[in-house]
Amino acid sequence: MVLATFVEQVKNSKTLTQARVFCFSAPTYPLLFFYHLIAFFKRNGLRIETLSCTSDDIGEIKAILSTMSFSGENTYWLEGFYTLPDKKQQEMLHYLRTYKGPHRVVLFSDKVIDNAASKDGNDDMNVISLPQDIMLKDFLAIRFLVNDNLQDKSSFASQITMYSDYLSLESVCLLAHYELVVGKNADDFFSQWITRIIDPTSSLFVLSQHFLGKKSKQFFRQWAAISEHYLPTFWASFWADQIWRAYVYYDLMKQKKFPEAKKAQYKLPFSFINRDWQQYNLDELRNAHLFLTNLDFRLKNGGSDIGLEHFYGQFFDNKFR
Repeated sequence: MVLATFVEQVKNSKTLTQARVFCFSAPTYPLLFFYHLIAFFKRNGLRIETLSCTSDDIGEIKAILSTMSFSGENTYWLEGFYTLPDKKQQEMLHYLRTYKGPHRVVLFSDKVIDNAASKDGNDDMNVISLPQDIMLKDFLAIRFLVNDNLQDKSSFASQITMYSDYLSLESVCLLAHYELVVGKNADDFFSQWITRIIDPTSSLFVLSQHFLGKKSKQFFRQWAAISEHYLPTFWASFWADQIWRAYVYYDLMKQKKFPEAKKAQYKLPFSFINRDWQQYNLDELRNAHLFLTNLDFRLKNGGSDIGLEHFYGQFFDNKFR
């Protein structure tokens, strides 16, 4: 099961489905996500108890899971399961694949979990794969875990799309917190703090998307937020690299060498790969690259960084054509 399907079910039902075991899987443990997920269930009346896998013996955990308590059916969160040695994780996962109750179990593993049914066909484990990156369109779908009163539509979420196409699961939860507290000060938050929270690689990717898409308004808004995070020499080299890659990709697409073009699209924005490349020509890309090569030389020899602003003006005014 993918995360989007799981959170949609949780949002609608306010509880877990009738499956017995819910195993979340990802390379790293998203602490904030599980904090809010468990807190959400508790707010909505689901009885959850914690079994610490760092202190409790596997045999003792199995005994608890196999015994009906005086309070009836419980949902057990296997805290720290992912910290167990591989052998003990596999032993416990084998047990949980055929677990029939009387309780429900939630756990997280940093191992790749096979989502297929076990060989005997009795697998009752629901595996939820957690993505490393959350698309911004899914940001709204997860915010309810942090606060039930956050509106489905959000100008805060819309502004995030100016800075990144995707977020880590932890960043989604963190930004939902900020959304609650910044209120009318959202503009100050986005101008001063957003680039300190969002992965800078993601910010550069979106900046390049606006740049090669020639969306000057969006570009300069994000440029104002992150330009001072890097030296002018970095920007000259970064844009020269992007334009050179764009040149190669454009040339191959025009020659209908699609397999080669697919290999050349690395580090280029999706919007450029899909459509924006068609608004260019080779002369424009060649001239822009030459300008940046000369600018890079001047910057490394004591030249003024005003050349970057001049480059942007020329580029967005189509002066390199």
